[in-house]
Amino acid sequence: MKSGSTPYHLCLEILGNPLRVGLIKELGKEPKSVGELAKSLGEEQSKVSHSLAALKKCSFVESEKQGKKTIYRLSESLLKKIEGGNLFEALENHHKEHSWECWRC
Repeated sequence: MKSGSTPYHLCLEILGNPLRVGLIKELGKEPKSVGELAKSLGEEQSKVSHSLAALKKCSFVESEKQGKKTIYRLSESLLKKIEGGNLFEALENHHKEHSWECWRC
């Protein structure tokens, strides 16, 4: 990779997982708990939790404790970046803000 180029593939690897895409779609509707997400997607809670951890590490989602539950939502910074509709511009801005803290999954 050339110096200074944006590593889109790292973001796309995180988003290239069908469960993570499903989580983003569900959270685009409204914030939900792990249990609610698992039920609506028909997935095991452990898989949902693992995928949410990856999305959170990359700052695609945020979480907040509400009593005993943790509620997840799309991050405000991500929502603001994709409002323009240009996916690659949004990923580049995301990269600049979060310095690719993402892990490879």
